[in-house]
Amino acid sequence: MSNKYLGPADRQLIAEKWAAYASVREIAGLVGVAPKTIYEELRRGSNGTLDKNSRKAYNPELAQRRFQESLRPLNRTRAANE
Repeated sequence: MSNKYLGPADRQLIAEKWAAYASVREIAGLVGVAPKTIYEELRRGSNGTLDKNSRKAYNPELAQRRFQESLRPLNRTRAANE
């Protein structure tokens, strides 16, 4: 498994496979990350609603926005220390 960050294309693939009722393990294998990463990503992109499969809906745009917002404080800390 890789230590890479997920990008917009990865998040779109997760959304497509999740909507097609793929398992977390299957999605993790396709993306090349651990299943735990997919569970965390599904939580990040959830807005509390259910999809057509009665599972938590996943929004890749929301997940990307939340990911980018989580990086902002880290970048400010780095700039202050340089």
